[in-house]
Amino acid sequence: MSQAWASDELARQLLRLRYWQHVMNEALKHKRFTIPIHVAFGHEAIATAVSAAMQPEDQLVLTHRNMAYNLARAGNLTPLYEEYTLSPAGVGQGRLGSMNVANPAQGVEYASSILGNNISVACGLALAKQVKQQPGIVIVLTGDGAMEEGAFYEGVVFARSQRLRVLILVENNNYSMSSTIPQRRCPIAVDAICRAVNMPYWPLAGNDVMGYARALEEARSAIAQGQGPGCLEVQLSTLCQHAGPTPGWPTDPKCISLERGFIVEDTPNDPAFVLKQSLGADQFDALCDEVLDEQRAWAPAGRA
Repeated sequence: MSQAWASDELARQLLRLRYWQHVMNEALKHKRFTIPIHVAFGHEAIATAVSAAMQPEDQLVLTHRNMAYNLARAGNLTPLYEEYTLSPAGVGQGRLGSMNVANPAQGVEYASSILGNNISVACGLALAKQVKQQPGIVIVLTGDGAMEEGAFYEGVVFARSQRLRVLILVENNNYSMSSTIPQRRCPIAVDAICRAVNMPYWPLAGNDVMGYARALEEARSAIAQGQGPGCLEVQLSTLCQHAGPTPGWPTDPKCISLERGFIVEDTPNDPAFVLKQSLGADQFDALCDEVLDEQRAWAPAGRA
C-alpha cells in the first residue's frame, strides 16, 4: 500500500468519524436516545490512528467515552447507533448501553463506565496472551482523570514487572467532568512515572492524524517485539459537552451543528481543522463531499 493512499484513507476515516459523531449529536438534540451518551468531538485523530495501527490479534480496552474508537473499529455508524437506541440490531443486541460498548469481533474487548478499572482488565488480557503464548498486544485507553486512581499505578507496576505487551494510552484533555487539572489536583508527569519504572513513553500533540498513525505503528511494533509495556500520552481537547448533546442548554457557549460543516473549531484543537490545514481547502472539501456522498445511503435524515 502506497503512503499516499494510506494518508488519503486516514483522512477519509477521520472525516467519517467526524460526520458520524455529528449524526449522533443531532440525534441527541432530538432526544432519540434514552441513555447517557458521551460524544467525542476532538478525539478523531487518535482514534483513527489507533484503529489503523491495530492488527487482527490485538485487543482494545476502552473507557466510558468510547464512541470514536468503537466507530473507527466498526467502520460503520449503524451498529453503534442501533445500540444506543437499545435495538436488538445493535452491536451488543441493545444490552450494553453506551459506556460499556464492546465489539470483540472488531478487537474491542471491553469498555468500562468505572473510572480507572479498565487498566486492571487490560493487564489480565495481556497476561492471558503471555501465558497462552498468543500474539498481539493490548491497547488500553485512560485519561488524566482516571490516572488519579490507584489502579493506574498498580497497573503500570504490574505490567512492567510482568513485561506485559500493553500500550497504555492516556488521553489528556485537562478535564474530569467539568473540573480542570489545576482545579482538582497537582500536576502529574506521566513521562516521569514511565522513567521511574523504565517504561517507554511516547508524547503526542497537534492532532496530525498522519503523524499519530506513524507513532502508533512505532509503539505497537516495539511492544509486540517485547520492548513493552509502554505508555503513550496524547494532548487533546474534548470539543463537546461532557455528556449529552452540544449545545446542551439554551445559553450553552458551545454550539455544534452539522449544518455548519465538518469543522467544529477553527483552531488546532480540532483534528478536522488540522486536516484542512494539512491538505489544503480544495482537497479537504473534496474529501468531505466524498464522505457525504457515501453516507447518504445510510439515510441519516431519517434518524437524526
